Amino acid sequence: MTFVFEKIKTFTLFFFIFLNFNLSSNAHMKGTFSTEKDAEKESLELGCEGIHKNQDKWLPCKNEKELHRYLRK
Repeated sequence: MTFVFEKIKTFTLFFFIFLNFNLSSNAHMKGTFSTEKDAEKESLELGCEGIHKNQDKWLPCKNEKELHRYLRK
């Protein structure tokens, strides 16, 4: 019986880790833009200031740390 509960606990833990990663990943992908203008517009809508570039995409807020803080609101 204990073995079954351990399996259930393990499955539940991995499920929530996967769910959290998936939601975070989707939120970040929605926050990337191909133009500076679109990133600036999103920055105003989020309530943060500035934009920044990550590889070939533009993102709202002055840096990644601030962007993640505003995406979690």
